[in-house]
Amino acid sequence: MATLKQISKMTGVAESTISRVLNRDPTLSITDEKRTLVIETAEKLQYVTPRARRSRSGPDPVSLRKPEELVSLVLVHFLTSQEELSRPFYIGLRKGIEARCEAYGINIVRILEKDMDAASLHTARHSGVLSIGQLEPDMVEAINNLGIPVVLAHPAKPPTLLDVAYVDVASASAMLCEWLLARGIKRPALVGLAAEADGRLDGYRSVMQQAGGYDPDNVFYDGDPDATGGTAVDRLFERFETSGKPFPDALIIHKDQTAVEVYQALEARGLKIPDDISVVGFNDSAVASVLRPKLTTIRLDAGVIGEAAVDLLMERLAGRKTAKHVQIQPTVTVRASTI
Repeated sequence: MATLKQISKMTGVAESTISRVLNRDPTLSITDEKRTLVIETAEKLQYVTPRARRSRSGPDPVSLRKPEELVSLVLVHFLTSQEELSRPFYIGLRKGIEARCEAYGINIVRILEKDMDAASLHTARHSGVLSIGQLEPDMVEAINNLGIPVVLAHPAKPPTLLDVAYVDVASASAMLCEWLLARGIKRPALVGLAAEADGRLDGYRSVMQQAGGYDPDNVFYDGDPDATGGTAVDRLFERFETSGKPFPDALIIHKDQTAVEVYQALEARGLKIPDDISVVGFNDSAVASVLRPKLTTIRLDAGVIGEAAVDLLMERLAGRKTAKHVQIQPTVTVRASTI
């Protein structure tokens, strides 16, 4: 279990100050940069405050049973532990899976996808496979041939014939865009996508086309070759300054973790949030609640996805034959970064 001492060593912030940050002491005077650093470090180390631990110490409200023959399940990862540190959504997904397995009393064997060998599943007497993300079709077929059920947690493209627990990122993006338009936003821009093949773009484009206001210039990618230097926000505004088009009145950023950079870029241009421009993010990670102003964001609830994936596996082992898709519904968490 992570400790305040470990967080202090990694951040250079005193343990007493860390405790006040994590317990959201309103009287604490600390820079936004240090506050964000503490929150992100605690999140990466999966630190739980004593208050939260006490709240979890009561009896489990969910009564769960596992099949008697279930020895353990294999949890397939695509990210190493180090890579996972920069992807809080997947940390939350894994924690949801682990918590549910603990409630069932199931052992977990973690395997990286590149090290996966279907033949070893039979000899090791594992009773189920849960993959965080997509599995190659030939791997799924090999596992099915062993009579071992497979469940996918948040794959990029949910396959029809497998059990899947996921959140539809395109629908989440559309929900967030519709929410902005309903509040009078006219020209939201989508900033920071890694590539065009992203559900966030699909949802955004669909809503804006229906509203008659889609403009590809309002979409900007990280590392866009059209401009050099500065942040994605800087380059987006350079584009509008060059074209003479009206600036966006809202920014949808692809993940909360880049919000600090976005806030700094807007401040450098003399723009106030939300008076001059609204900002919204994705995932509702810890950083969203410590920014000033606090960030409105859409919560994808990765932990619930993980829990649902384990439940699907239990149903399969109990005899269900028909494939089931469980779609977790996102929610908009409204904070001060929007009007």
